[in-house]
Amino acid sequence: MRYFLVLLLSVVLFGDSYDFDEYKFVHAAATEFKKSGNISFDGDKTIITYSEPKYKQIISSDQNISIEGSSGKIYRLKGKALFYTKQYITIMTKIDDFKELKSNRDFDVKKEGGLYTLSFKGEIEDQIPKAQVQTEDSKVISFKLFMKNSDTLEIVKK
Repeated sequence: MRYFLVLLLSVVLFGDSYDFDEYKFVHAAATEFKKSGNISFDGDKTIITYSEPKYKQIISSDQNISIEGSSGKIYRLKGKALFYTKQYITIMTKIDDFKELKSNRDFDVKKEGGLYTLSFKGEIEDQIPKAQVQTEDSKVISFKLFMKNSDTLEIVKK
């Protein structure tokens, strides 16, 4: 389930639509994985499409999240997976909004130049204690999440 959540973490990142590279470090295996894709936002709907190394599409809409693999089979998340994934998507959306970095009740912010270090509060702190967000010209260009289990997930806009 942890892999599933980390995969879904990469979903919601920055603005209307953009390409990204995702770097996931799994501490237990001492291995880094790279994926590439595109994310788009349309109102309350978020669509993440991985193109490399393998096609996968994640769609978050209303209170539902579905995942479609390269075979075309669609899975709908339920229970804890749905709860945590929705939570991650909400946090990622907030991290993407430069204005939210300055004042948000879900995290404390420490700024050094263009690097913002976020310390999460509440339920999300149990999964993601902190994040670093790199900005340039008042725009988020990348962020890195630090998980409780020492895994990391970094998203870099192309």
